Amino acid sequence: MALKRNKRGGRPSPYPRIPFHALRAGQLLSSIVVSGIMGYFMYYLRKEHYSVPWTFIVLMSVSLGTVGILALTIILYNFTYLSPRFNLVLNGAITFFWALGLALLSWGVSTSHVLHRQCSGQEWGGVTRAGVCRDYKALWSMTLVGTVSTFGAVLLDAHIYRKTNRQGKYLMPEDDKDAQRLKDMKSTRVRSEGYAAPLEENASDGSVFDSGIGYHNRYGVNENQEVYGSSPLGGLMNHKSPQPTPDMGYHGQFFRD
Repeated sequence: MALKRNKRGGRPSPYPRIPFHALRAGQLLSSIVVSGIMGYFMYYLRKEHYSVPWTFIVLMSVSLGTVGILALTIILYNFTYLSPRFNLVLNGAITFFWALGLALLSWGVSTSHVLHRQCSGQEWGGVTRAGVCRDYKALWSMTLVGTVSTFGAVLLDAHIYRKTNRQGKYLMPEDDKDAQRLKDMKSTRVRSEGYAAPLEENASDGSVFDSGIGYHNRYGVNENQEVYGSSPLGGLMNHKSPQPTPDMGYHGQFFRD
């Protein structure tokens, strides 16, 4: 049976594919943009001997941490099994720092009203300041996306965790139940080593073992058994052969000749 795309390591992932990967894509995109803008700002601040604000440090840390967590969890998702409880703890931790960074950034840009003004040279008195205005708007927008997508991932983790732990047991999908039933049916057909003696036939019942190659006990041909000659008329003559003819038959647990 071919494995599904979300079935990894022999154990199916309980996450729905589209919401799971869509939220992770939002987290990854926002983390890359935020970390890039923060790296650009921090480089020029240090170059001009300015101190780096705590807002930039928090945003840089949470964006890089999110990239690392996404890399770890996608490895678990593809090669082993991503536990909803483990993913819930990770996303819950970075959600707090995303919200903290968004709050600090919103408070920092509130005095300059960057979000409400146009990013033009005429508005800011120069092309350079207009470029910084656009960077701040992109930074705030991506920080908001990172906060919302991470919070959405927390809600998804909590929902999947409750679903998989309902009644204190793992809920096996229907396709895996069918595969397990097929495996059980195959295992019942496997015989143990050797041959098991078949059930005795009633004397009155006709049997396929009444032919020349028949069923005998483990000691061979019975001494009182009537054996007919090889002649086509042997059945009508009904005479006893002085010695039993060699026979290839099934004798208990092995063959005798």
